[in-house]
Amino acid sequence: MTSAETKEPRLRLSPHLRWIAPLLPAAALAAACGPSTAPNPFTVDAGPDAADEPDGGGAGGGNPDDGGSPDDTLGGPCNDDTQCDDAIACTVDACDVSIARCRHSPDDAACQNGVYCDGVERCEPKLGCLAGAPVACSDGDVCTIDACVESTGACTHVLRDADGDGSPDGHCVAKGDCDDADPKVSPALPEVCANGTDDDCDGAVDEGGCASPEHDTCGDPLVIDAPGAYTIDTTAAASNFAASCNVDNQPAARDVVAAIVLPAGPPLDVEITARTNGPDVAIALLGQCGDPSTEITCGKSFFNLQGGRFAKIRGRGLGDPAKALALPLYVFADADTPVFLDVAFLPPEPVPTNETCGTAEPITFGVPFFSTLIDAAKDVGIACTPLTGELLYSFDLASPANVHVYASSVDGDGYPVISLRDAVCALPENEITCQSAPIVDVFRHALPAGTYHVAVGAAAPTVVSTTVVIEPPTEPLPDETCEGAPAITPNVTLDVDLLERQDDVKLGCLPGAVDAAYSLSLPVASDVLLVQRISQGDNGAVSLSLPLCADPSDQLVCDSGAQSPLRVGKRNVPAGDYRVIAESLLGQPVQVTAFVRKTTPPLIVPFADACADVLMIPETGGFFQGNTANATASFNAGCDQGGGPEGGARDQLLGLSLSDKKRVILDMGGSGYTTLLDVRKGPDCPGVEVPKACAVGYGQNKSFLDLTLDPGMYFLQIDGLAQDSGPWFLDVRVVDP
Repeated sequence: MTSAETKEPRLRLSPHLRWIAPLLPAAALAAACGPSTAPNPFTVDAGPDAADEPDGGGAGGGNPDDGGSPDDTLGGPCNDDTQCDDAIACTVDACDVSIARCRHSPDDAACQNGVYCDGVERCEPKLGCLAGAPVACSDGDVCTIDACVESTGACTHVLRDADGDGSPDGHCVAKGDCDDADPKVSPALPEVCANGTDDDCDGAVDEGGCASPEHDTCGDPLVIDAPGAYTIDTTAAASNFAASCNVDNQPAARDVVAAIVLPAGPPLDVEITARTNGPDVAIALLGQCGDPSTEITCGKSFFNLQGGRFAKIRGRGLGDPAKALALPLYVFADADTPVFLDVAFLPPEPVPTNETCGTAEPITFGVPFFSTLIDAAKDVGIACTPLTGELLYSFDLASPANVHVYASSVDGDGYPVISLRDAVCALPENEITCQSAPIVDVFRHALPAGTYHVAVGAAAPTVVSTTVVIEPPTEPLPDETCEGAPAITPNVTLDVDLLERQDDVKLGCLPGAVDAAYSLSLPVASDVLLVQRISQGDNGAVSLSLPLCADPSDQLVCDSGAQSPLRVGKRNVPAGDYRVIAESLLGQPVQVTAFVRKTTPPLIVPFADACADVLMIPETGGFFQGNTANATASFNAGCDQGGGPEGGARDQLLGLSLSDKKRVILDMGGSGYTTLLDVRKGPDCPGVEVPKACAVGYGQNKSFLDLTLDPGMYFLQIDGLAQDSGPWFLDVRVVDP
């Protein structure tokens, strides 16, 4: 608190409002205590006394000071803010010079761990951060499976389906699953002939029109005697065969068999790909049907970039020069489904020998080389985490050079994963950088002379084309490393062109992404909000770090993903020097803004339930905390889910008066429910919805708006999607456009 602030006259409030006096903006205090010279038709309604509200109507946090009872927020004597550090990270420490005592205001937002299902964490002034109450999802219905889903930030109430076959238990719904312990019994499945089971739950067993499986035994295989495309169906099949790989859901497993017939003659390779439109699939090639010990190769399921799943195997050097050879192919699935087989007879190729750093194949600069990633082993640690094994290659630089490693998938089955490694190569710390993307461009400025390795992996079995290109050396730009990073101007958007950049910062937020680093100096404890916009089709990350940026322990907060804008905030960051890291997986342009303001305690919003209660936001913004669970449903919203009651969810209302055109950032990160934030334009309350200014916040991505607003009166409707309600946080930043 500055000396100027302490000279303002102290206003007298009723006892139940005294505790929020230090938190209320001047305009709100004036409205509470009498007429104001500023035109403001709205007043802060005190609402019911705290004694009439079991939880005080707030969002938790905050500690009432009734003037006579002990106040946990008060500390020792002080003359200025520097004397008030209580070593509790979640309190905002300031000297209340009106009483010459430190005040340690709890800030629940500083405690949020980004996990929805464990509830909203709380800050206690003497103890620090405490765990919140886990989200309770039970609806009291024994026929629903109730769960908190972290990815969506919501409770689900799914009809009981113990066997996971997609049909609810027949004890809970009419014409439901008559045996909810067996995923092969369901009203959605056909009746299987001659198995003595009511497979389709119609009350009859083995009735007319039942289905008989095809190619279900070694005596009835689908014969494949030439390369080409084939279809085999697992409908009504039993689970008969064993192999070293299979589908994950074993109770639902079923299998069929094909016979791969190779003509008499020299050995050849057989490559087989099995695809489905969604069900899990696996395939195994054997020497003798029914004998697992003769397994030649086995392939599990991967997700296809084009949708569905697939498995791929390659049998090498197979055949008999004297006679045709029939090899059984097991096809596994976890549902009744057609499986599409692509069978190729190829010239024989030995298993690749470049599995290790010591057997790496040499690279010719500028010439593509091809890596078949079907049966490669995992030999080196790659931060970008390929799902296949990898093959190793090497090159030598006689003098420093810029190096590009370009890679793409030839068949489109899985995107490449490329790791550039040093001469030692084998250990995780020998990785210089990596990248995992549909089109890879691993780039390094001025690599010194020496030996380097390239590990080629992929997200699924595929053929990767890789080309290494060298160019004359260039020096990295000043913002490529944390040491000597140029300053970023607070509250001003910076355009960052990441072309010809490299991955220098290893904080772990987005491994393999190219990055740029900027210094951020905080003269006082500050609230920092980083917002980064990324290019369409890209993945990005934005981080706040300690100056060294040496390893993940230096990272304070980060956000990554493909949804733009990315944003991450941290309250009450101590004064000091920091780094803002902007990252792009594909090296595309980004925009990054570091919003900074001096930390003040959160303003608790216990009421603000209607137009008569509107709480005014200072024109400079602020941080607010409330709870709509104690409010009434007053206003509809254009982006709410349809079909709900009039007024939608319970809501609260804040006001913002702008005298000039401003950029207004509204971030509800950390809120404890599926938020809905709607901005309305006055002058009359509740105003008219501003176009494209209604935002729903799912999961961890709570409501966020970045608006340029003309002068005038605005109303911020704090609401919930589909009648959801709960504790919320709102960070309001008002800066020049």
